[in-house]
Amino acid sequence: MADEFITASGELIEINGTYSNQKRELIQKQFNANLNICSGVLGNLWKNDADKTLHENMTTFKVCVPKKQAFHEFVDVDENDQLKGGFSIAIFCLALQELSFKIQPVFVPIPNENYTEIVQNAGKECDVVAGDFTITSNRTKYAEFTIPYMSSEIYMLVPVTRKWNQTILTFTKPFTIRLWIEIILACILIGIAIGFLEYREQNPSFYQAPFFQKLFMIIWYPVSKIFLQEGEIRNKCSKVVLVIWLMTIFIVMQIFTACLSSWLTLNQLQPKVPKHLNAVGYQNGSFVVDFVNDHVKNLTRAVPLSSMDDYKNAFENGVVDAIFDERPYVDIFLAKYGGKYMKVGPISDEPGLAFAFPLGSPLRQNFSAAVVKVTESQDMIDMKKIYLGIKPQLLSKQDDHSTDPQSLDVHSFFLLFIVMGLATVAAIIFSEISIKRNRIRYDESIEMGSISNKLPQKA
Repeated sequence: MADEFITASGELIEINGTYSNQKRELIQKQFNANLNICSGVLGNLWKNDADKTLHENMTTFKVCVPKKQAFHEFVDVDENDQLKGGFSIAIFCLALQELSFKIQPVFVPIPNENYTEIVQNAGKECDVVAGDFTITSNRTKYAEFTIPYMSSEIYMLVPVTRKWNQTILTFTKPFTIRLWIEIILACILIGIAIGFLEYREQNPSFYQAPFFQKLFMIIWYPVSKIFLQEGEIRNKCSKVVLVIWLMTIFIVMQIFTACLSSWLTLNQLQPKVPKHLNAVGYQNGSFVVDFVNDHVKNLTRAVPLSSMDDYKNAFENGVVDAIFDERPYVDIFLAKYGGKYMKVGPISDEPGLAFAFPLGSPLRQNFSAAVVKVTESQDMIDMKKIYLGIKPQLLSKQDDHSTDPQSLDVHSFFLLFIVMGLATVAAIIFSEISIKRNRIRYDESIEMGSISNKLPQKA
């Protein structure tokens, strides 16, 4: 008696006598085991109740997944060809439950590490190919891809080298050129303000001095260590301006000292990029080998590597000068060995990782819309943490290859200089008001004195 088996399209077919009983049992066992993958992967997040009760009229969905020897973070298939989960599978399940209709996924592991061959057989063996498949021009000839759920630029992995980068201009690096110019201009403006205040007070040091001496004093006052002796400043507003300037410079000097110490003492990490790439590594089964052969000049050999341990051993044993791979795998490698290696790039921009449907599949468009919803949700971030062990802030740090401390710019002291400028303007205005009041009082006293002199004096 023939057995009935549900195909990818949901039709019932008979397994004829050419299959042994053991083969029939294996097929049915694999089918039953792979029904509840999404509920096992997502747990409480899985809200699709299609796998609870399998009705005869319910559409099944045969999903081919690659059986990988490495990077099980994306697709994890054990030795018994049982799918355990992975980041790509989790994203697929999340997208599946975003569809407006319910379908039953049946995951079928494919023991083939050549991803292009798996995509070529998408329409023959399955309804969709789920995994860490990169969209390439060659693969689009055989299948249609959804919107990418993850970027996949090509980077170059190289060891790090520690070097000192101090030069004769290192002491200027804590501040940008714009900030240095602003400090110099502020110094000159403070000198002009003090000179103006003392000139209005008719201080002999300013009032009677030659022009070049006045210019020297304008520059010297703000930058001198003790500025002026007490008796050399007559205007009280000048003293207020000097105090404000001293406080400002004190804050700037403290920040400058802290930044300069980090520039001088930091043991900087730099990518050790070889001048000539004789041997490079790539992930076995990846399309990156085509990129390496096309773009790396004078290449002696391209070495296929199957795991992160192979990556590490290839570097330590001098088998390869560099490794080319896509960003998701590079980030996972750096999350584990980031202290010894760095990435350089991106060298080439790729469309990204996506799911592949047979040509003309009506489900691709609906699934693309579902993928967009997933990538914009919090679940996407959670899945990255759970399966890839990469947090968003870690990615942003890894993207910045430079380990140099950051130079402070004008905006870092914008508020400080604004307060100093407003206080200086206020001091000048107050000084002018005070001078005018004193002049009015002086004129009134002179006028009163002249009137009293004209009055007849008593004998």
